[in-house]
Amino acid sequence: MSPAITTEQEKLQNILINENAYIFCNSENINISRSKIEQVFRDVSTGKSSNFLLKQVKQIVTINNEQVLYSICVFKYISQPTFLEESVDNWIETKLAYLLIVEIDDYIIISRKNISKIQDFIKLFDPIDYKILSTLFIKDETQFEKFHLKNLNVSNKAVREKSIEAINLKENFSALGANNYMLNSLRLKNANEKVSLILNSSRVNKFGRKNSIEEFCHWAEKLVTQIKHHTEKETFLSIFAEPQDYESHKDTLVPISILFTFSELYTDFENGVIANCVIRFLDEDLVLEKNIDIIKYLENFERLSKVVYDEDNEVFKVENTIVNDIELRFNEKSITLRSSKLKHIVLIKDNGTEVSIIDYISVASSFIINFDNIDLAYTNRKLFKDSKLLGNIDHFMKIFVAHENLSLCVSEKGRLTSLQTQFDDLSVFNFVEQEFLNDAEYFICDDLEKEWADHIAIFESKIIFYHSKHDNAQFSASAFQEIVGQAQKNLGNLSPQNYQLIEKRNFWNSTYNNDGVRSSISRIRKGNNIDDIINQYQSAINNPHYKGEVHLVIDFISKNLLEENLNKLKNGDAFARRSEAIQILWFISSLISSCQEANTDVYVHCKR
Repeated sequence: MSPAITTEQEKLQNILINENAYIFCNSENINISRSKIEQVFRDVSTGKSSNFLLKQVKQIVTINNEQVLYSICVFKYISQPTFLEESVDNWIETKLAYLLIVEIDDYIIISRKNISKIQDFIKLFDPIDYKILSTLFIKDETQFEKFHLKNLNVSNKAVREKSIEAINLKENFSALGANNYMLNSLRLKNANEKVSLILNSSRVNKFGRKNSIEEFCHWAEKLVTQIKHHTEKETFLSIFAEPQDYESHKDTLVPISILFTFSELYTDFENGVIANCVIRFLDEDLVLEKNIDIIKYLENFERLSKVVYDEDNEVFKVENTIVNDIELRFNEKSITLRSSKLKHIVLIKDNGTEVSIIDYISVASSFIINFDNIDLAYTNRKLFKDSKLLGNIDHFMKIFVAHENLSLCVSEKGRLTSLQTQFDDLSVFNFVEQEFLNDAEYFICDDLEKEWADHIAIFESKIIFYHSKHDNAQFSASAFQEIVGQAQKNLGNLSPQNYQLIEKRNFWNSTYNNDGVRSSISRIRKGNNIDDIINQYQSAINNPHYKGEVHLVIDFISKNLLEENLNKLKNGDAFARRSEAIQILWFISSLISSCQEANTDVYVHCKR
């Protein structure tokens, strides 16, 4: 049996740590005194169940004739298991936590486990610049093994995040639409060394064996030296959205819309990081709390909301029908949210720590903001620029097809009667059938219920989805967002499974019924036999030359007016519908990007 480890030096030598750390720059030369470190250790250990198991402050390690300082604390804490609703005697979990802080010149390197309440300390420093960290380990021979991407588009039906892996993504990753995405994290390989980088949290993780604290300090010193001598350069990663200096743009940013994205919150619920959610309120002098199923309320937020300036209070407010006091706060280094109402909804983590949902959303930056500065977007505590957005306007306009007759439409599908066999003459549905039905082998009306599209055209080796929308409001961004979202969410149905087609059989083989009226309009608009239709659909998608297409048919946007307004954006002109034009431009970009990824052609039929 090995002798017991009793002295602090023995404990230090027994600790092994991965080369996995958060690295920050002390650009403001904040004095990190001994008392400040002591205060940080007290803050993070408020729930400890005994005295510190180990605590060392401002210890010196000499590396390359330079003094490196490290401070470490280790403590034990107990928590109630997440599977218990109420506490049970002796049913507790005992865990260990550690926090290691290394100081090298103007840099702070942090390694931690089971640590919370450190945000106030971290906020004192700057994360490593996105451009530096993302390219720090890139050489000519670097292999890119994994990308985790986040979409900057504010269409709530667009793919929000995606992870892509390969032996070397440089060889087979398509750059099409990459400018719509920000790079959240990546894993790369140089010779036999693998490194993963979490860019939004300034985290570096080198794969390999664990090291002693002194060896960890050597690795940290090498990392700092590498950062100091790093030269910015164009790399393969330049295909993604370009990070911008938030502080230099801060005073000119005018937000116009915000989309909340809660994927990180959902992941924390799935992994048990968040154990419970309560709402706290005052009842006279008592603080009461009630469990709340927050998940079912979140969908009311996951849609695009306008941001308006409240001149009386000089703040930007989010227009939301559920919570009406959400405000944007433009801080020196980031944008956060404030809401007195959401401050009372508290997330309880599995380690016993708590955070209000509005603070969680702010810290996680679970939102995307668009601005009057057209090609800028803010997310993940960073400002990004889609450098191709304005330059692609001429290409974007190629998907728009103008039709004189669309200006005559007065409804989407018109009024129904039991005897009618066609949609009303001045409806968008009738326009679609008059314009496109004859060219198809089969033509189906799939509107209502679990629709894939309003109309579906079937050919030998092609399927076309037609999505139609009428709106009395002209040049409406919200109406365009709705139909773009409908198209994006149904892209997968262009190549359905056999069982999905069989489930459509009875529906397609019926008449069109809506608003309590059973009409005589057959859903099979061209063709006679439902079996032939399903067989042809299956044959088309199995054809080696198969191609899917998406066609949006709208009567609330004029191609000439859209082109005029988008060119005004490009020229920096001021005009009345500028905010609408910016949002429509982002939706066009999002739609094209989604269709490119699905290898699908897209067209928008509109007024002249």
